Amino acid sequence: MSWTSAAEIINLLKKQLGLNEDFFTIEKIWKKEVNINGVEISGYKNGTIFAQTQSSVASSELTIRKKDIIKKLNQYLGSPKIKNIKIKIE
Repeated sequence: MSWTSAAEIINLLKKQLGLNEDFFTIEKIWKKEVNINGVEISGYKNGTIFAQTQSSVASSELTIRKKDIIKKLNQYLGSPKIKNIKIKIE
């Protein structure tokens, strides 16, 4: 039986959840520029930001502002990495 190191497991989980360097950059920009109360980023993968909230009002605000938010985030990143934002109400 071979053992898998904790670092390998953590790296695999980060990859599956989309928690790479881009995610942390996006999260930092999100907190500074987007500022919709009650909306948290839960992941980023293949150009899609996954966000969650408990508020239908916050979900609606995000939906209304989605194109502007994507544009602003891509400006910070210097390339059109973000294509979509999906939000889940929990």
